[in-house]
Amino acid sequence: MFKKLLSIPAIFALILGAGVVHAQPATSEDAHIPQSAADIDMAMKDKFVSAYGDIMEIQMDYAERLQTVTDQEQASMLQQEAQREMQEAVASNDITIQQYNQIIQLAAADEELMAELETAIAEEMES
Repeated sequence: MFKKLLSIPAIFALILGAGVVHAQPATSEDAHIPQSAADIDMAMKDKFVSAYGDIMEIQMDYAERLQTVTDQEQASMLQQEAQREMQEAVASNDITIQQYNQIIQLAAADEELMAELETAIAEEMES
């Protein structure tokens, strides 16, 4: 399931990272950008899964809204609005955008981490 969905969050990871890295104030958590799957503790995985769920809801909402838009300017405004909401969703889950993006990249390269996140996301979606 996560492998199928990975392409969507990966796109959003790129969107979330674009122009935002410098906009966020430095925090103590910035020092803990995971460099490997072993660096991701359970608390960070939980934060990621919650943020992922929130982002998927936002993505689905805006995908529906964008289908009805015919004006490129309005579509661009909706995309910017979605990007802001996704950034806020990540922040509200107490994880930085850099951490979120790094977890996506690590999961794409680590089958075990991918499976753990896939299971956690499935459980989150069921609850």
